[in-house]
Amino acid sequence: MSPPASTKVDLLIVGAGPAGLALANWFRGANIKVLIVDKKPGPTPRGQAEGLKSTTNEIFDSYGIGPQVTAESWRLEEIACWGTRKDGGEGIVREQVIPDKVAELGKPRETMLQQSRVEHHMLHNILSHDNIEIRYSTAPISVDVDTSCVHETDTFPVSVSLEKVTTNTNTTNGDTTNGTNCHATNGHHINGQNGHQPDEHDAPSDKISAKYIVGCDGARSWLRKQLDVSLEGDLTDSVFGVVDMVPKSNFPDIRRVCYLRAASGTILLVPRSNKEVRMYIPVESGTALPDPKDLTFDRVMDAARKIIAPYTMEVGSVSWWSAYRVRQRVGNHFSRLNERAFLVGDAVHTHSPKAGQGMNTSIQDAYNLGWKLRLTLKGKVRSSGARQDLLRTYESERRPVALDLIAFDKGFLKLFAAPSAQFDTEILQALKFTTGLSIRYPPSCAVQLPKGIEQLGPSLLKADLVPGKRLPDFRVVYQADGVPTWMHKRLSATGQFRVMIFAGDISDSTTSKRLHEVGKYLGESKSLKHVVMPQSEQEPLVEVLVVHCAERDLVDFLALPEVYRPWSDESGYDFWRVFADVESVHDGHGRAYERLEIDRQVGCTVVVRPDGYIGAVLEVDDVECVERYFEGMNV
Repeated sequence: MSPPASTKVDLLIVGAGPAGLALANWFRGANIKVLIVDKKPGPTPRGQAEGLKSTTNEIFDSYGIGPQVTAESWRLEEIACWGTRKDGGEGIVREQVIPDKVAELGKPRETMLQQSRVEHHMLHNILSHDNIEIRYSTAPISVDVDTSCVHETDTFPVSVSLEKVTTNTNTTNGDTTNGTNCHATNGHHINGQNGHQPDEHDAPSDKISAKYIVGCDGARSWLRKQLDVSLEGDLTDSVFGVVDMVPKSNFPDIRRVCYLRAASGTILLVPRSNKEVRMYIPVESGTALPDPKDLTFDRVMDAARKIIAPYTMEVGSVSWWSAYRVRQRVGNHFSRLNERAFLVGDAVHTHSPKAGQGMNTSIQDAYNLGWKLRLTLKGKVRSSGARQDLLRTYESERRPVALDLIAFDKGFLKLFAAPSAQFDTEILQALKFTTGLSIRYPPSCAVQLPKGIEQLGPSLLKADLVPGKRLPDFRVVYQADGVPTWMHKRLSATGQFRVMIFAGDISDSTTSKRLHEVGKYLGESKSLKHVVMPQSEQEPLVEVLVVHCAERDLVDFLALPEVYRPWSDESGYDFWRVFADVESVHDGHGRAYERLEIDRQVGCTVVVRPDGYIGAVLEVDDVECVERYFEGMNV
């Protein structure tokens, strides 16, 4: 028997769902070879996850597919809360209608687009790049990791055997039931899991050597089992049905987001495009909990009709439905083997879909990991120790997010199991939590606290400029032409850091002089010049942006230091680095300084990581701390 073919790749991604495709989008056009494998025969055809939170839509903007996703999505504007009648009568009654809005965001909180279409746009965004390959109907069957060389830069310590999948397997959410053997050389052994063990008659179709491997392969992750990572948590006593359908109903709020609370449980109803709605429906079974596999569509709909009575609910058409039992668990590790193997999304945390966090959290996991792998694989991090420190922040940043999500999910799920006197208050808190406003990554090489500050105080459920939190989105106009833009639309996923200088009113001579001195330093500093002003035409590692609040006609763009408007022999001046916080012709005033609580006279400098999170907040002219930030990361 001839040996399998051998292929070297920089990154092997197991799973082509939302997490795997989001991760791959970081490497479009880069000199990095990526292979994605999935045992499914092709992309997800329909159904699955649905809601897209504002942060996820910002990620799509950074990938360049935001307009396509937005064009197909259904925006959510209002939430109607229904409860049991206070007079003791039967049925439900509308209690209130509230805006589906979080004021701190300054933009819509959530849109609806089914997972299959989300995958479609991410997939087509990478297909035109020949450095990324995707193979469907392909599954890994064994993995070896040579731990003797995991600290070396240009080695391929991960060896994976693949085989073509010809049998009909369960591919829901990327789940896999095939388990195989796995071991690491140099004495490190990883136990294989249930499933067949290859023998001398098996002929894997390919053998892959990789620098890194990432498991994005769903709740029954093959790679998680091979890495001996356990999920910690509970299997709840809740069984739900989820239905995407065109309803024939006299329920008056059928086109609003609705929470319908009755004695038998709470339905979440969400409007979708194409006249459809999605309903999450608790299914009762007396004292015996049903197996989701045994539930019928009629039984799910009977449960829905019982809750929505006295209103009627008939089915016009159904595009997809499913039933599930909620598992709330988090992996004890997100990375293994000296940060050569990682787990992302459902492979390392599972929870109920009620708050619409599954696909969002998976994509955001991938977004966090992607830029760190990109910098590492492009050789932008100078030492082995610094590379490992940076990659370790994936687990230290994302595992607490998963734990917080599980804690939130447990409380949120109770709202659907039984009525609550605090329902309205908890819903409003939930709206803020699900935007990610409470996420703040801990101090690390990539998150540096201000000088003399060892610990920040509470900063929860508020969009503000704090190291470790996401840069709040804000609207400004380009200095050169007055065209308005939201800042996150400008922050393309290129692996670049941004030094964002909120310079204040630079029509003032003192403020203008300060901005010029900072620009001169950044352009001439021995430690920074090579990353902000590279000699070649390639994109710099650090992009310097200016956001001022002077009137545009009082600012001479070409008089600004070159680092703010660099020249290219190919395309001339870069007009897209200087912004003004002023009134736009058609869209009004973004009031960015007011929104971000920045003093117009004092200003500040913010170091923004490639994933849009804040690495440091400094005084405008504290260029030494800017240097120290990048020296601390050893980039």
